[in-house]
Amino acid sequence: MTITPAAHKKAIETARKNAEALAQKAIETRVALVGAIGEAVEELAALDSAREAAVDAIRMAHENAIEGGWTAKELAAMGYTAPKKRKNASSKAARGGASKDATETTDVADTAAPQEGDQPPSTDGQVSSEREPEHSYS
Repeated sequence: MTITPAAHKKAIETARKNAEALAQKAIETRVALVGAIGEAVEELAALDSAREAAVDAIRMAHENAIEGGWTAKELAAMGYTAPKKRKNASSKAARGGASKDATETTDVADTAAPQEGDQPPSTDGQVSSEREPEHSYS
């Protein structure tokens, strides 16, 4: 039995379509993996934005407490310190530095939060054996 030229052409076209379908499926799977990266990057950007807003709220509340009569030392004794001021990302770029990434955002609230094991001094100069619960910004 011989294969006719028309049947051979049809077999070649079918093989080509099958190969293209398999390749397309593989590409779609790979594209979905990259899409997951894009979603995660966007989620991180939203979290960074929310974190910045929360740190700004802490900073404002700290400033309001000081304006309301508390001293920075009294607030620190209770475990509340002002978040460090952020470095301006645009001045860093102007100096030729890298742009802001996720690792640069950790210094703001992490340094403002009381550290585990830190014990604020009591107001009478003695170390208190009973501690108030610590207040964390993270």
